[in-house]
Amino acid sequence: MTPSTVDKPSTIDRNKVDKEILASLKFKAELKLLPIVLRAVRDVACRYGLDEVSIRDLELATEEACHNVIEHAYEPGEEGYYKVKIHREPTCFRITVRDEGMPFNLQRLNEDEPSDIGVKLMRACTDEIKSKYLGKRGKVVELVKNFPFETVVDVEPSSTINQPSNVDLAPESEKVNLRLMRSDETVSLARLIYRVYGYTYPHEDIYYPEKFASLIESGLVTSCVAVNEEDEIVGHLGVFLETPEDHVGESALAAVDPRYRGRGLFPRMKKMMMEEVASKGILGLYSRAVTVHVASQKSNVKMGSKETGFVLAHSPPTAIFKKMKTEIADIRRTVALFYVPVVPDREQTVFLPHPHQIIISKIYQHAELPRVFKKADPDNVDLAPHSHIHSHVLPEMASAFLRVKEFGVDFLDELRLHVRDLKEQKIELIVLDLPLKDQGTATLYPKIEKMGFFFCGIMPEYLDGDSIRLQYLNNVAFDPESVDIYSEFAHEIFDYVVAEWRKHY
Repeated sequence: MTPSTVDKPSTIDRNKVDKEILASLKFKAELKLLPIVLRAVRDVACRYGLDEVSIRDLELATEEACHNVIEHAYEPGEEGYYKVKIHREPTCFRITVRDEGMPFNLQRLNEDEPSDIGVKLMRACTDEIKSKYLGKRGKVVELVKNFPFETVVDVEPSSTINQPSNVDLAPESEKVNLRLMRSDETVSLARLIYRVYGYTYPHEDIYYPEKFASLIESGLVTSCVAVNEEDEIVGHLGVFLETPEDHVGESALAAVDPRYRGRGLFPRMKKMMMEEVASKGILGLYSRAVTVHVASQKSNVKMGSKETGFVLAHSPPTAIFKKMKTEIADIRRTVALFYVPVVPDREQTVFLPHPHQIIISKIYQHAELPRVFKKADPDNVDLAPHSHIHSHVLPEMASAFLRVKEFGVDFLDELRLHVRDLKEQKIELIVLDLPLKDQGTATLYPKIEKMGFFFCGIMPEYLDGDSIRLQYLNNVAFDPESVDIYSEFAHEIFDYVVAEWRKHY
């Protein structure tokens, strides 16, 4: 099955490449052969100039396309085949998957807002998808991945560290089942994360099994795991909550053991987790995408998530990019905020601070979240005797996250004390979330900004309702030119946040 072209040199001038077929392979439609298909795609793409991140995306998209053929194109017991061709063109790689099996609705691949998780995955991992019927010759799906002519960093991605290219695949006869993770399995999970990411994953709690076990027991982490016949964890996808009362979680910690790739584990885990968190009353998932490149932002957009803000100087470079070489290695990294509902969104009333009404309205419209805007009445603000501010400090990140649960008559004094104490602890970033359903946010906002906080976005459903997110930088250098942004709307939000930052720093 291995293409004869793999002996060609790996460094080529892509501008001089004409269209050519590098490999043409025919496979029986059986799941046990799928890893061979993916290995061929990886080997050929690697030898002909595609970078590691793009290769991994192409593998995932090809896996989903082939898996659809294997599972749906032929009746049970029917012997069927499919063809995979690997094309190289001047600006891209193109994978075609053709079969002569049962017709199915190809239109779902072209939907603007696909509901199918597999289609979203292929969209997120490719630059273009084409599909068409070929009459008596069946149907074909084309997956296009562009060459990364311009890159921000030239690194080996953390997701491939400790993954030898010739890793032995587990026997196809070995069954892999999905279930929820138990708190006594954190050592096995830590081993999986090390095999996939090394010691570069930003959620450092994962490298402390006992600490991670306590998060599971408290309900702050819900995990789906794929386990082999020896009950070893070979796949994981988690949702993180900051408090047990949260209505939204952070989707993170996705990993599949290299020995078990090619089995469609990620789409299965994703589907299971979406159903699981929805059954627990979770309304949506948010994620943070790095901005040293646009790949993760692009994936979020293609998976249906919407940009809601940017946190400038969010993370120390060593916390996320331990093995990366960047042109500006001594600055904290900015992240883009994304949100996607897992159940139909509910209409709610919000009170917007006057200075940011326009940009917040645009974010709501972009995210397609129905909201009723009302003007706050300063004479009708009900302040409690004491404020309730939840603080979550991450010393290893030099960061702190404050969430206002209730405004009290002592709020401004309490906030000043928090800021002073955190600055004494050498905390560099303070993030502050204020409830938009409370009129106190709009009325107290001008005094909060005078302390040095500035607008950076909104977090839907984050505080038993939406929150406006502010941030404070404690003697932190920030360079807007260090940030790469994917979408046009994200550029508008980012420019707005940077303008707010410049007013204060």
